[in-house]
Amino acid sequence: MVMSSFADTLEDVIKELALFIEIAHFCVVIYGVRKEWESDKARKQPIATYLTSVACCFGGGMLTSLAVGKPALTPLSNNTSVSLMTVIWWLIFYSPLDAVFSLLSWQPVFMILLTMKEMIRTRKIMKGVNLARGVFPNSLLICSFVGMLAACGGGFVKNAAGIMRKQWDSQSIRNMYFSPITKLSFLFSLLYNLQLLNILDVRFNTIVFLQFFVMSLTSIDSKFGSNHDIFRAPESIVTSLAFDYSAFGGSSDSINEEEKPKLKHKKATKAD
Repeated sequence: MVMSSFADTLEDVIKELALFIEIAHFCVVIYGVRKEWESDKARKQPIATYLTSVACCFGGGMLTSLAVGKPALTPLSNNTSVSLMTVIWWLIFYSPLDAVFSLLSWQPVFMILLTMKEMIRTRKIMKGVNLARGVFPNSLLICSFVGMLAACGGGFVKNAAGIMRKQWDSQSIRNMYFSPITKLSFLFSLLYNLQLLNILDVRFNTIVFLQFFVMSLTSIDSKFGSNHDIFRAPESIVTSLAFDYSAFGGSSDSINEEEKPKLKHKKATKAD
């Protein structure tokens, strides 16, 4: 009963503070973009910083639009959001004395904005799920995946741009991984789908509250360097049982790596 009350209150807060939550979202995303630029280079390349900020802020909507057969630039048709993002971009990148960037670098301010950003993620996931259900009503996987794209699409775009700037090799592939936020986005997208299909007997607002609570803690944790992954333990168990079989005495790869020095030693002995 208490959780239901909190869930309903959170839903009302998200509706009432929609504009401020969107501002917080743009601030956090563009702040992340700004941290990857040197101040002098950023001031000489405003077009590059602006287009990067647009891609990161609206990337989720663009990828979602593509996934459901709409024009990729549909999210940019909202002039209010684009104008708001443009003002915040200028303030974070080019305000005198870097005043806004310095303010956002203050941890208490950034934590408040980060928490508010997680409120908008609930809307993004649900929007992605509903759009996907309109096109693929019978596919649980596609609807869950599109919901995840809506919530984390900016991160996908940013990582893709980073990969394009680097040399693509086997090491790049080995270093690819999904962040805890991406995994949680897929999980809650799946829960929303199950709730809409009446498979999961839980109120919508309850899922919203759980998502906000869990993802806020995870997001704050990752931004300040702890990077705890609640999926690590179950992933290790499933991997050891179903994929590398280490639970049954070690994977073939690890055994081969251990045997290689012994084989080389045997060959050297025979040669002698």
